[in-house]
Formats: sequence, C-alpha cells, structure tokens
Amino acid sequence: MPPQAPNPDPVEFLEADICALPSVLQQIVEMAHLRDPSTGTYAHPAIPSRSRAEAVQDKLRRLHERAFRHWLQMGLEAKKADFDIYLSGLSVPRTKVLETWRSLEPYRCFAPASASPAERELFISDMEMLLLSEQHAEDHSQTPQSMAGLEPAHGDEILTLKEVAAKLRVAARTLRQWAEVGIIPAFKLGRQWRFRRTDIENWLRGGADRRKIDG
Repeated sequence: MPPQAPNPDPVEFLEADICALPSVLQQIVEMAHLRDPSTGTYAHPAIPSRSRAEAVQDKLRRLHERAFRHWLQMGLEAKKADFDIYLSGLSVPRTKVLETWRSLEPYRCFAPASASPAERELFISDMEMLLLSEQHAEDHSQTPQSMAGLEPAHGDEILTLKEVAAKLRVAARTLRQWAEVGIIPAFKLGRQWRFRRTDIENWLRGGADRRKIDG
C-alpha cells in the first residue's frame, strides 16, 4: 500500500486564501476583522482548534503587517485602483459604504498593532484622500483632466502649488495628491500643477455650502 501524503496544513491554506483576495485593502480589512478588538489577538473560524491558535495568531499577524506595509508603498494611482477593486467586490451599494466610512471612520482601526504613529497617520490620510476623491466625483465637479490644456481666462490669476498650499494650510504633498485625483480644480503647465484663483475661491465656497447643508 503506497504511503499516504501528509495532510495539508490548514494554516497554509489560510494564507493562500488571504493572498488570493483581489485587493490589498481587502486583505487589510479582512485581517482587521479577524482581530479581537479587546485583546488584539487574531483567530479564524475555519481553524477553531486551540492547539493551532498560536500558529494562526502568528500567521494572521504577519499577513496583516505585510499587506499594510505593501499598501503604504503603493503609488497614488495604484491605491485608487485598489480602492475601486475593494468597493466593487462588496455586496452593499458603493454609496452606502462611502457614507458609512465618512461618518464612522472604521479605517482608523485597520492598522496592525506594530504600525508606527507615522504609518497610521499616512494610512488614515490615504483613506481620507480617497473618500474626498469619491465625494468630488459624486458632486460632478470639474476634474483636472477636463481642465488640462485650457488657457486661463483673461485677468484670472494663476497660482502655484506652493501658494495654494499656504492659502489652504495643507502640505504641498497633500495638495498635489488632491490635484492628481481631482479633488481640487487644477491644470498642468508642463509638469507643474497650477490653479486659477477664481476656481479655488469657488471650490472653497462650495465646500462651505456643503457643510451648511450637512449641518
């Protein structure tokens, strides 16, 4: 009788299932959901055996850390595409998810325990930026792509990224990201982002109007 092959390790199957998820963000969310919020320990219902609890805990912790740091190393366009993949794979309407994330901010609990304060802040900033991008799309505001190549209106002052960042009191890196994903009206002259003063004033006025409505 031929020797039987050893039974496959369920913990290794667990890793394969997690890594097969189509989005890095989905991997992060899945791991965060498998972590007990009271104790910080990980467990998986498919492996209830207490004898494997330590192996499951170690594996899920490592997978969580790996997915989280992979996300942080991704470029802005890749993060936006990954975010879209995550949303499209959910069984609830996209608008409902976005509304919930804006109000409850569950993404603040998605980081692994080993994440540094700077890493947590960067991840939260990414989520806030992506939600702002979705809000911009919902508002049907003018995007940088539609403005690219247009000549400024006569007498309309053109501002640099540094000038607008100082006016809005945000980091230049943040403002550049807003421009790239269409949160704020902008256009490119060569490789540099530029902003019309009237566009920025209207954008600020529109944000204030939305806050009045929301309030």
